[in-house]
Amino acid sequence: MLFRRKFSSGPETINRIVKPRNKKLRVFLWTLFILVLGVVGWIGATGIIALNNISAKNTDDKPSFFKFGGNTTPDQLVNEGDGRINILALGVDNAAGLSDTIQIISIDPINSSLSMLSVPRDLYVTAPKLGKTKINGVYNQSQKKCTKKTSTCDPEIDYGAEALKDVLETTLGIDVHYFARINFEGLKKLVDAVGGIQVYVDKPLSDPKFPNKTNTGYEPLYIPAGMQRMNGDTALKYARSRQTTSDFDRSRRQQQVMLAIKDKLGVIDIISNPKKLTTMISIVGSNLRTDMTVEEITKLYSLIKTVDSKKITTKVLDASVDSPLKSSTNGGGAYIIIPKKGVDDFSEVKEFVQTVFPEPYIIKEAAKVYVINATGKETNTKKIVDSLTRLGYTVVGSTTSPNTQVKSALSESKNDPYTMSLLKKRFAITSTSKAPATEIQADIVINVGSSYQVK
Repeated sequence: MLFRRKFSSGPETINRIVKPRNKKLRVFLWTLFILVLGVVGWIGATGIIALNNISAKNTDDKPSFFKFGGNTTPDQLVNEGDGRINILALGVDNAAGLSDTIQIISIDPINSSLSMLSVPRDLYVTAPKLGKTKINGVYNQSQKKCTKKTSTCDPEIDYGAEALKDVLETTLGIDVHYFARINFEGLKKLVDAVGGIQVYVDKPLSDPKFPNKTNTGYEPLYIPAGMQRMNGDTALKYARSRQTTSDFDRSRRQQQVMLAIKDKLGVIDIISNPKKLTTMISIVGSNLRTDMTVEEITKLYSLIKTVDSKKITTKVLDASVDSPLKSSTNGGGAYIIIPKKGVDDFSEVKEFVQTVFPEPYIIKEAAKVYVINATGKETNTKKIVDSLTRLGYTVVGSTTSPNTQVKSALSESKNDPYTMSLLKKRFAITSTSKAPATEIQADIVINVGSSYQVK
């Protein structure tokens, strides 16, 4: 009877047993689905608001890796360095209206490396419509308050950032494709949102005159040497202090903080924590402005997160003995930094920048280049070799020809299309041939003629 009673039950009995369980399961799944939709909607709405706040129009039409779609041909590289993505990173002091932090973050997407160059805020430059000025004032002085679009003003354009990009391009001799501006309150909140950062302090930092929050007095700052865990407030103070150290030291500390944030973002799981994700989106939306599109930001993040810390280079344009800059004063007695070659001669500065941001395709091909100086001037040999080496070329040997030729010539023994294309453009070469035998094995041999202006 027991077996008959258990197994002789028809569909009605089975439905009475199974349906309540299915109903509970369906209720649970629908509840979970609604919660997920709610979280996604919450994040989505926050994200849309944030994107509306941070988006600025990019007025730049210069080529970059993003614009090429990652399929750059040799002919598309006009100059060495065109294969990089250069971003102006701005830290703005809203109270003073000055660019307290000016850095170029340059990504090499081909070799998965990153370089950071800090520009001193006292650098004396020439800005369109402004004339001679410290570079940290260009942003604020070039801003336009647009309420609606007119023939002379577009509210979607960040005129301050665009002006600073133009000045940096002229001063450093590179293309600046994008900008990203964050205010200091945003930096502090971002550090707290990721749970703090780890920074190695190489020597104690003591600043007895660090200003308090109301700028009515001092709030002494002391950070001991060694590995330090910093919250947002400490990280911001560490990055901004300059009373007892130089502006160049501060630039190095700012680089440390930025890299520490990058490292922390690489290890925490933000996506699985909706609250943390929306908190960070809100911080970004309220404190960041950039002319990168959402797609470009996504691609950029995917590129940066894969960069090994060993392939990150940090440099500071300072006024040291080996630097192309020096300290000076302007006509009014204000402290400024100018090129050693003269207030308007940034040629050595551009050469220095080239060593920091070499062309990715030249690095990847690593073609062995042999230089033959046929300019008729023996001293040009070293100048040509040094110039090519700064640009990232692998020069394996050189010689001075006893014969002088007017036009430069290029020959190759293997296929290095990017290196060949850039050399042809640099030396105005129209045709190539097979490389002759040289005393040192080389992939490319270049005969430099007298028509090339050796600097």
